[in-house]
Amino acid sequence: MLELDAKQLLTTTRSVRKRLDFTKSISRGLLEDCLKLALQAPNGSNMNTWQWLIIDDKNTISSIAKIYNDAMDDYVALLGDAVGDNYMGADIPGFEKINQSVDYLRENLTQAPAILIPLMSGRVENAGVFMQASSYGSIIQAVWSFFLALRSHGLGSAWTTAHLWREQELAELLGIPFEKYTQVGLFPIAYTIGTDFKPAYRKPVEEVLSWNHFNS
Repeated sequence: MLELDAKQLLTTTRSVRKRLDFTKSISRGLLEDCLKLALQAPNGSNMNTWQWLIIDDKNTISSIAKIYNDAMDDYVALLGDAVGDNYMGADIPGFEKINQSVDYLRENLTQAPAILIPLMSGRVENAGVFMQASSYGSIIQAVWSFFLALRSHGLGSAWTTAHLWREQELAELLGIPFEKYTQVGLFPIAYTIGTDFKPAYRKPVEEVLSWNHFNS
């Protein structure tokens, strides 16, 4: 394991794309160890209603990559002219690098050693805000804990949700009962190229924090 203190772990765990090493295999035992740590995250009433699907079959990963890329095309088409310099996040420092890394993952996802698909019980698209928040709030903590566990072992992942434009198609591919489970995201897993990650750009706390009464 990497010798990272809590501050280093929390400030340098990144969504990694271009620095994923697709040439190294990952043992199932290591991924299971990371998931065991992640499952210690809090979940609603400790009901453990989640399911976790890890794919390491190359042919299946290739099929997943196609669905992912088709879904990305769906999303880009929906944006219309709001792409490139017109994209809403284009003025964020480092946006160009983010754009490049997204393209890199699209081109190389088929080579990922493993992919994680977390599943939460039930469908929430027609639920109220409380049910949506409760459902996602009972699994997202564990997904990020999985990221932290990966980082501590020299591995990384990227938080992606684009495939959800074609969620049912992926459910059919993987045998997921679509009416019973909601896919939370799609997370490629690989060792990272180097382990020297740095804190990323974030707005200063004073720009985003209010005390006692909301101030925009």
